[in-house]
Amino acid sequence: MPQVDLYVDGACKGNPGPGGWGLVGFCDGVYGTHMFELTDETTTNNREELKAMIEAIKLAIECNLYETTPVTIYSDSAYVVNTINDWIWSWAKNNWMNSKKKTVENIDLMKIIYNYLNTNFCPFQVVKIPGHSDIVGNEFADALATGNTKKALD
Repeated sequence: MPQVDLYVDGACKGNPGPGGWGLVGFCDGVYGTHMFELTDETTTNNREELKAMIEAIKLAIECNLYETTPVTIYSDSAYVVNTINDWIWSWAKNNWMNSKKKTVENIDLMKIIYNYLNTNFCPFQVVKIPGHSDIVGNEFADALATGNTKKALD
């Protein structure tokens, strides 16, 4: 059975500042696809990380990969990995309030993720990987997210 690995990353210049996200997909270790979006709008690194994750979840669901193929989504963002694997369920249950009784940051993106997970749940894993550690998929996603196309093509 083939294995699909999706690598996601988000970036921001200035945090907040202009930013972008990148996604790179492999099937059985062979490069398959990439997606990215760059913006001049003021954003944050966490927002771009979440946008990349949303696109990875959509790709897994829309392509129905999860019905026949194991999918692993890799991110170097502890914030995103912890959100998907743990926090989002408590936040939704507590009316989008965190443990400090404050509204969850990036609630608009959190609700999108939650709706995908809650209504189209598919058995993919989200795994934390170290950033900037020569993992090819992560380095490519980072290059796309930062708009460093020279790095992406090297």
